[in-house]
Amino acid sequence: MKFKLRGYQAVAKRDVLEDISDALQRYIETDGERVTAVQLTAPTGSGKTVIASAVIEAALFGADDFTANSDWTFLWVSDDPSLNEQTSRKFLTASDKISHGTIEIIESSFDQKVLDGGKVYFLNVQKLNSSARLSKEGGDLREYSFWSTLTNTIEMKPDKLVIMIDEAHVGMRTERSRDTIVSRIIGGAKTGRPPAPVIVGITATPKRFEKAMDAINRRVRATRIGVDQVQASGLLKDGLVLASPQQIAANFNESALLRHAVSTVRRYEQEWAAYSAQNNEPQVLPAMVIQVANMPSDDELSSIISVVLESWPGLKTHNICHTFGEHSVLQVGSYAIPYSNPEDIQDDLDIRVVLCKQAITTGWDCPRAEVLLSYRKVEEEDAITQIIGRMIRTPLARRVEQNEALNYVHCFLPRFNKAGVKQIADRLKLGDDSFRQEWVHPETFDKDTLPELVPAVPSTEMTLAGSTLAKRATTFNTGLREELLRRKEAEHADAKLFDDETEQPTGKPEPVEVPEPVEELIIVEEQELTDGPGATGVSVITQENVRLTRNPLIDSSVFENLLELPSYVIPGVQYRTQVDRLKNFATLLTGGGKNAILQGASKMANDRLLQVLKETRVQLDASDKFQEQADKLAHFFIENEVTTLFDGNAVLEVDQLEEVEIDSKGVEQLFAQAERRIGRTMANAYLNERYEEDGDTFTMMMSVAVVAHQPGVKEKLEQVANATIVEWFKEYQTQINKAPAALKAQLDEVRSEATEPEPTVISLADNKPFPVAEVVWPKHLLSSPTGDYPVKLNEWEIHVLDTELKDANCLGWYRNPSSGSGALTVPYKMNGRHRGLTPDFIFFHQTDDGVVPSILDPHAQSLSDSIPKLRGLAKYAKDHGDQYQRIESIIKVNDIFYSLNLKDSSVQAAVASYSEARPEGLYVEHAGKY
Repeated sequence: MKFKLRGYQAVAKRDVLEDISDALQRYIETDGERVTAVQLTAPTGSGKTVIASAVIEAALFGADDFTANSDWTFLWVSDDPSLNEQTSRKFLTASDKISHGTIEIIESSFDQKVLDGGKVYFLNVQKLNSSARLSKEGGDLREYSFWSTLTNTIEMKPDKLVIMIDEAHVGMRTERSRDTIVSRIIGGAKTGRPPAPVIVGITATPKRFEKAMDAINRRVRATRIGVDQVQASGLLKDGLVLASPQQIAANFNESALLRHAVSTVRRYEQEWAAYSAQNNEPQVLPAMVIQVANMPSDDELSSIISVVLESWPGLKTHNICHTFGEHSVLQVGSYAIPYSNPEDIQDDLDIRVVLCKQAITTGWDCPRAEVLLSYRKVEEEDAITQIIGRMIRTPLARRVEQNEALNYVHCFLPRFNKAGVKQIADRLKLGDDSFRQEWVHPETFDKDTLPELVPAVPSTEMTLAGSTLAKRATTFNTGLREELLRRKEAEHADAKLFDDETEQPTGKPEPVEVPEPVEELIIVEEQELTDGPGATGVSVITQENVRLTRNPLIDSSVFENLLELPSYVIPGVQYRTQVDRLKNFATLLTGGGKNAILQGASKMANDRLLQVLKETRVQLDASDKFQEQADKLAHFFIENEVTTLFDGNAVLEVDQLEEVEIDSKGVEQLFAQAERRIGRTMANAYLNERYEEDGDTFTMMMSVAVVAHQPGVKEKLEQVANATIVEWFKEYQTQINKAPAALKAQLDEVRSEATEPEPTVISLADNKPFPVAEVVWPKHLLSSPTGDYPVKLNEWEIHVLDTELKDANCLGWYRNPSSGSGALTVPYKMNGRHRGLTPDFIFFHQTDDGVVPSILDPHAQSLSDSIPKLRGLAKYAKDHGDQYQRIESIIKVNDIFYSLNLKDSSVQAAVASYSEARPEGLYVEHAGKY
């Protein structure tokens, strides 16, 4: 592959390959009785096409962990010809072995008895409708219909055909009385066609596909990729802003919404320009997507285009394109809008606005699309998932640490099914799309069977009435007025920059008039922002953003204290060895020439790993076991069993076991096995190391093979590699934190590939976008210029915050974010997998020993991860408690707040041994009143 697969992509490739191979074998073993559907389910943006190309490349040409099957045939089925073209181009781009000779687009003229082996065919199902040439046979035009070709291929080589269905949820509507074309390709059931031995369904929304497979008794073997895995890799943004006005009933409102959407994408452009200049990277030019109804009128389209051009100085009609089915220039009013293939938009940087109908939901790939305004009524959950999924891809394929605004995307969805949007958002927040079956939406809880331990979110008036410290938010104390002025000045500057006809002033520039300060109350729609247990994925906000910076009223020592607190990077899915991880890490540390973090890191890493292999050889030589082990590897036995052909014949007497010495090909095979055991890089490095002592190539290969086959060698290499990584991350932490953004992102990826959580420290954004709220609080580390922090809190959080801020020794507090480099993350383990929790609050108090932090976590305790999270926080307190004044978990039971002191060793022991599913018992026995 030309592309380096992400961790979850490599795992998915391996699993899908194994499922396909096993399914084909089972089909033959059962004489065609066992047919299988292999399912690759992954969220939009995860790189499903890259995974598919890796599967096909490995199947046809082989890989380190898979033997080539050059006579296999792949049939790629989709319902969109442009999607087929896009996919085939991606295959050629991603794979270094799939070529133009491997790929064939099935056109109407296709006429073969069977599909050829070693090829990937692309089929658009629209070419198989009843009147299409491909569906007919006989006569002068063709000998075989495609249906005959497919039947012949299934019957003549059933163990060599794999049918892959892209966007597999499409064409699976089981409620239709007639069979869809896709279901006829799959065959079996009531179609009257032979069933395909194995199909591979690729989709982000699996429900319809799974239901269809169940209806035809086809066993599904699923490989599933969760949103949390994709987000951890940096391919998905942290969050999305869902802008949903209360009602859109008039053209004026829609026009105003459109203007606001345009100003939003222009702000993205400014933010990207600043980031690119600061980091010396190519600028991302964000695009805006406007999704219209299926049959918009010319007046509607003309109005949209007019507003966009008016609101975006310098934008011309050639910067706008459409993806409608007409595939020609769109003439509306006085405007001529060119057509563009959806797959070409990402690379055509002249395109800044895209008018579309459905293209965005069927394979469209444009990570720089930062803003969506949809006028469509999409009531179907799957379509909503597809659309939102298209909008949360990261343009740089990694997070942007310096400016968190660039990790969010805006979606204006005034006509969507809001309940469906909320459900999709909740699924995204859980981090596993629709696969977390144990999750229950809060609105569906049975209160009679599940006592509620989830804090309520009080109204603004209730919050203000219950706290002497909370204040009503205004345009001053939130910094919103300054933010709006800054935007107006930026728009004014942009207008001058883009206006080619504006004459350059000859005299002194006139001063910009700043309006007299007017303090206004901030009123936002009351809305409960779910921040409940288990929320680990995309966060969803609905208000205007303001900028928060370091609170000018808080001493710098508090910030220094925060940035020294121990946090952890939670490991993701393991897909490569620690040896390979060390090699990559060393390369990154060595890069930069004189500015390298660690000169000679690659050689140092190689020497440490080679030492393991050399020491193993020394031990073998010292015990005189090397030659014994080499002889064992160089010989194998065959077993002889004699059977007489006719009764009465003499039985030939032979040795039952016969020893055979391997030849040079066998030595090469042993070396190939050594490469798989200890890695190709290490095997070749040790091969070169043996040159002086062994001399000839085959003796060198045998030396490598013997050492690689020793028990524990692979594990020892992994241990040394991991220990070196941990050592270097700790020793060079300061230099790593100061590395450029792109390098830092690569180093963070290395860190996330650990086998265990690895220590780190948090970083604080200097300019953090944050949603406004109707209430502000004092003493937060990030604040508006007046020192105030706008935030919506639940009942428990308000109680804790009010209580702590009344302490005269409280210097400040930090609302710990749920993810990102600014989050203090505590590791815990659940279902055999490492996960991370982010306690709600960190407070800082002045004591006789100086500034000391405390962790207070008023967190809901009603889901299955409550106890595992509590164990993780207790272990964190055991390991790092000496750095904190308090580490406490707080809940409310029967109107009484309880605080569990996790620094107490007896409490730590009780938490570790606790076996109940719910946590109340721990608090009743060990907690004190808070």
